[in-house]
Amino acid sequence: MAVVESDEYINKTFDGLNLDYEDLTGKTFIDCTFKTCSLTESDFSYSLFEDCIFESCNLTLTKFKDTKLRDVQFSNCKASGISFSNCDSFILEINFSECLLNSCNFSGLNLHKCRFRECKIVESDFINTKLVEADFSKSQFKGSLFSNTNLLKADFSDATGYSINPLSNNLKKAIFTLPEAISLLDYMDIIIKDSDLY
Repeated sequence: MAVVESDEYINKTFDGLNLDYEDLTGKTFIDCTFKTCSLTESDFSYSLFEDCIFESCNLTLTKFKDTKLRDVQFSNCKASGISFSNCDSFILEINFSECLLNSCNFSGLNLHKCRFRECKIVESDFINTKLVEADFSKSQFKGSLFSNTNLLKADFSDATGYSINPLSNNLKKAIFTLPEAISLLDYMDIIIKDSDLY
């Protein structure tokens, strides 16, 4: 069954499909699961996903312009070069687990309680993003940017590689673990020495 056959799918599983470069604009997916699908440069603009799961999918340069993502889970997926900032921000509920997020843009979004658990987050932007109570636990960061980001009560337990300026981001009651939390002092222009007292 090809996705392009219909404009609406409910409670369907798409397994192992190659949908690279497909025009899938304006479609509706409710309670659907995408397993091991290749979605390189596929275009889901103006579509609706509700209560959907993407599992072990390749989402490289996938387009989500004005797409509604309501309660959508990404698990063990590769998401590269995706501007989630282009999604319909009025309806945006997304969560990630064990995903590679490479060169993705989450800037300007309200991602309250969004989960990024055990993800590799590389060269991705969180500028002016509201991430209140977001969960980044056990995630690995590299070159990702946080600027004017609201990280109130966000959880970075056992996360590594993040670079967050506490002077330009709201970190009130955010959770960090040692030794990685020491990196928060990098912006303070201070010197930290080992104590001679034991």
